Amino acid sequence: MWHVGIDLHHQTLVVAAVHDSGEVRPAVHLQTSETQAIRDLFVDLRPFQAVIEATGTYRWLHDLLAPMGTVLLAHPLRLRAMIVRRAKSDRLDAQLLANLLRLDRIPLAYVPPAHYQMLRDLVRYRAHLSRQIAHAKTQLRQLLARQNIQPPYRSPFGPRGLYWFSRQDLGCVGNSMRDHLIERIELVQRQLAAVDGQMTAVSEQFPQIEALTDLRGIGLFTALLVVAEFGEVERFRTARQAAAYTGLTTRVYQSGDTRRTGHISKQGSPWLRWALVEAAMKLVTKDAKLASFYHRIRKRSSSKIARVAAARKLAEICWKRLRRWHRLHDRPVIAAA
Repeated sequence: MWHVGIDLHHQTLVVAAVHDSGEVRPAVHLQTSETQAIRDLFVDLRPFQAVIEATGTYRWLHDLLAPMGTVLLAHPLRLRAMIVRRAKSDRLDAQLLANLLRLDRIPLAYVPPAHYQMLRDLVRYRAHLSRQIAHAKTQLRQLLARQNIQPPYRSPFGPRGLYWFSRQDLGCVGNSMRDHLIERIELVQRQLAAVDGQMTAVSEQFPQIEALTDLRGIGLFTALLVVAEFGEVERFRTARQAAAYTGLTTRVYQSGDTRRTGHISKQGSPWLRWALVEAAMKLVTKDAKLASFYHRIRKRSSSKIARVAAARKLAEICWKRLRRWHRLHDRPVIAAA
């Protein structure tokens, strides 16, 4: 069998291969636009297993090669921690991936199934639109603050509030900025409405969200985002592993009698961390147990640490609920260790 390392970039990729017998094929440089040449190259290498370092653009290549052989994804952070080199090039990177794959030393990253990837793209785009609106609203408030103007509404971004904004005189440049920001808010709001309709239709493919929407403070969007980012809950054996995946667990240094805990690792989906923190702060006002946990942590540390701790606790709750849903509906779940 051929073991193939692929160093992928936006416009080019380098392919290096090593056989079980020790035979080495020289690295091949290709353009990403040459999909037929890429397919022909891997047809000649069958049977093969290939590895791609995880990037934001790996999916198309994974889907192209998966029908022909085994395609794995390398975890970039763990891969760099394993390797110390004096020289780096695309050819050396591809050869290194191929040799590590032959030795079965590749630190693997998760490749979500196609339907989970589709859901990830949708909810992340929705979150991106929400952040655009929040940024535009912040800029509008800054324009008012510069002129020492106080809005007459508690939330001045509804139809009446935006009309009030449009009637204020903020100067030549300020008026132009205000008009552009109002246009941006109205445009993104229309886009959000369209995406929300699409999410409602897509939610029928993910009935497990009912296990999360029962929680006060978690709506359709947050439930879909949690399901999309967790992916297949069967891959986590314990709630601790699921929480670690979110990046909300603390770093630990232990040597001899010395043990220190640091900040959270942040090694996980930033979208999932953001959604869990936002949902946790809503849930602590409505759920007695989580509120008690939050206030207990807050008394001995700070509100920021308590907020993150509540988000981690919510991550464990979400995973347990999703796993229970899969068990009740006869979905395969790995037993907890």
